[in-house]
Amino acid sequence: MTLPADPAGAVPAHGTTPPDPSGFVSGAPTVGDRLGIVAYTNVAPLHWGLEPWPGARFHRGVPTDLNARLLGGELDLTLVSSAEFVRHRDRLVALPDFSIATLGPVHSVTLFHRRPWAELDGGRVAVTTESATSVALLRALFDADGMDVAFEPRPTDLDAMLAGYDGALLIGDAALEEAVARRPVAGAIPLATDLGDAWYARTKLPFTFAVWAADAARPPSLRLVAELRAARERGLGHLADVAHAEAATRGLSDAVVLRYLANFRYFLMRPDRDGLDAFAARVDPTFQPGDLRFWDL
Repeated sequence: MTLPADPAGAVPAHGTTPPDPSGFVSGAPTVGDRLGIVAYTNVAPLHWGLEPWPGARFHRGVPTDLNARLLGGELDLTLVSSAEFVRHRDRLVALPDFSIATLGPVHSVTLFHRRPWAELDGGRVAVTTESATSVALLRALFDADGMDVAFEPRPTDLDAMLAGYDGALLIGDAALEEAVARRPVAGAIPLATDLGDAWYARTKLPFTFAVWAADAARPPSLRLVAELRAARERGLGHLADVAHAEAATRGLSDAVVLRYLANFRYFLMRPDRDGLDAFAARVDPTFQPGDLRFWDL
């Protein structure tokens, strides 16, 4: 069932009937430990050293796949792209202190384009199929500049995307690797617009790309949340080790990956929530402050 949040946007994680009508009704929801893990470098510090415990199951994939699994009841908790969190705010509740956010450049959500930004008006852009948030953010940025640009979903392949389109939106490790390489495509190095930087230039707010969320009817177990918090503490405490491990799989230097990871905001602070609200208002005209809900744990 859909559960209203209390006035502060918090929802109890567990328990029997709370004293006021704003939380769960009678009975405790099923508690589960089916965790979705996004297989991107920037998420690695959040699950560093995390291993399944008895009864826990981990599933790895891209955001669109894991978000669909969560909504389909196959997962109890996963990293949810901000666009999906906003779109399904009647069902989803986020952890209060986890985020993937940046204040300025993100380095892994990038529009590569053959013409200057202003000249893309009326053009066509190939967009990633891996995340809804990056696509919604790009649309919001074009709308803010009064630009009409057609989007077409395409598999991640910069050469193929730029061969038939004016721009190509890449995310995650593919975007990071291309941004570092800055290689010629069809004889010329494409221009690159970092969407985190573009958002900050227009709003002076952080951009929250994702949060950890669960279905309101299936709260995450306290064990699962505690394990995630411990993993984040380990990961951020050994960030150089995380960077070294990730760099080895990406063909990048340790220094590049360490700087990349150190740039992220992983704790969903008040400014990150403000940025999330600002994004929600841009992508959904029905959004009202306080609509987004967070577990009280």
